[in-house]
Amino acid sequence: MATITKRVNKSGTYYYLVESARVNGKPRLVRQIYLGTAERISKAVEQLSSGAKFTAPELVTVFEFGAVMAIYSVAERLGICRIIDEIVGKRNQGLPVSASILLATINRAVAPTSKKAFASWFGKTVLYKIFPAANTKNLSSQGFWNNMSAIDEDNIRRMEDEITKRVVERYSIELDCLLFDNTNFLTYIDTSNPSTLAKRGHSKEKRRDLKIVGLSLMVSRDHNIPLFHEVYPGNVHDAQQFSGIIDKLKDRYRNLGKGDCTVTLVFDKGNNNEDNAQKLLEVEPCPFHFIGGLRLEQCPELLGVPKADYAALEGDPHGATAYRAMKEVYGREFTAVVTYSPELFRAQMGGILANIASCEKALAALNERLRLRREGIITKGKKPTVESVEKAILSILSAEHMREVFGYAVAGGDGGTPHMAYSFKENGLADLQEWSLGKTVLFTDRSDWTNEQIVNAYRSQFHVEEAFRQMKDTKYLSLRPIRHFTDGQIRVHAFYCVLAFMLSCLMNKELELMGYKMSIHCMFDKFQEAQQVVSVYASQNNRSSINISYSRLEGVVKEYAEKYGLLKYFN
Repeated sequence: MATITKRVNKSGTYYYLVESARVNGKPRLVRQIYLGTAERISKAVEQLSSGAKFTAPELVTVFEFGAVMAIYSVAERLGICRIIDEIVGKRNQGLPVSASILLATINRAVAPTSKKAFASWFGKTVLYKIFPAANTKNLSSQGFWNNMSAIDEDNIRRMEDEITKRVVERYSIELDCLLFDNTNFLTYIDTSNPSTLAKRGHSKEKRRDLKIVGLSLMVSRDHNIPLFHEVYPGNVHDAQQFSGIIDKLKDRYRNLGKGDCTVTLVFDKGNNNEDNAQKLLEVEPCPFHFIGGLRLEQCPELLGVPKADYAALEGDPHGATAYRAMKEVYGREFTAVVTYSPELFRAQMGGILANIASCEKALAALNERLRLRREGIITKGKKPTVESVEKAILSILSAEHMREVFGYAVAGGDGGTPHMAYSFKENGLADLQEWSLGKTVLFTDRSDWTNEQIVNAYRSQFHVEEAFRQMKDTKYLSLRPIRHFTDGQIRVHAFYCVLAFMLSCLMNKELELMGYKMSIHCMFDKFQEAQQVVSVYASQNNRSSINISYSRLEGVVKEYAEKYGLLKYFN
């Protein structure tokens, strides 16, 4: 459907013929033609009435505008390129290292591509106007990594330190409670590659066939803004990695120049061990308060407290309750808070009931195979033994809590084929329901905090988990898959991916301050619709004229563009 729209700017009022259509079920601008002023349209109509030919554009080119310019605007206002130039150095010719990093950052934020497709993506954006020195050669994979060869691990640390300091100051980021966690990302690095970062380990994406790289992240509760990151070998346990960077986290806070440390660091039970609890409280370089999770087996006496002794958590919409006590953990007294959540209980029960049904089916199938072998119906394959049957049963019952709700016995049988028996223990399930399910145990040195403060701080761990989920998205801000083959390239890749997430979170914070609260995914969907349209016309004296217009520059996108001057680069 074609319509005529009006646009008003400083030089006057202009009209466009706009044609929209549904693309993949969504309304999209598919064509836009510049018509000009009312006088020009009037003249054209007169020419048509007299039989004269109407002049259409010779060429219309559409460039990505909204999302790329919004991220660039945040980076420019923070002085990202200046920070990088001061630390890495500024080249006298070609594309500066800072420009390469910022372009890679914008690409990872709005349209993650391989370095092979990097130059092609750049050519479809308005960034050609901002980075005139960029070309297919220095944006090729080889050109990009040649530029990145000047960056080492120390450069990355110093750049992140300075950028974080600038972000905290400019955006007034609250540092009273920070959130820490680890995850890992798959790579396509060959087994024989000598990388010290890419190792086979416990992949959180269930890809045991691929090498993985670990990523530590510390984020704020305020819009998930990353304030520290570190990549580490994929075969290092979470708690071991946490222990190795506690001093770095403290140094990062001290470098911010915020005076005495009042940070409460929140981490989950995967990062919990004796060394970490002691290190966090050490006075040098500065002490951290902390809230951590305990494994249920670490505190059976707390789980045995009747639920009637729990107190309601004020403001909890799901009716959660809590029990508070002092508990010795790793040789020191800490405040422990046990929470019971009916919502968590229901979710865990759903998983347990599904696992019970699956285990019963698998145990019955194993028992039937043994019967058929004893009767001589199954004769092929390796002959089962008592040990092999027990191993098979334990494998079936490997899901959480299944060995607590099923009993079994295996004995030798006639002809050497074992007999097995199994049973479901109703009392085992009842004990789980009464003493374990729905419960989370926290420990902290913040004895001055209320139950509500402790629990809410720990629950805010979802901010760092959300950061990891976003960085594993396939549409925006994707860090994976890591296709680079040296430790240096992996570190640089992780740096600009985390920087892309930081800039996106800051943009999201700016929008919320303007009254627009939305997810990062929704934010980019809206801004991607705003495009720059360049129309080329041939005049009567055979000299071309160019008209620049913008499609879908409306609503929140238009307001943001006006507030932060996204159009000033093209006037």
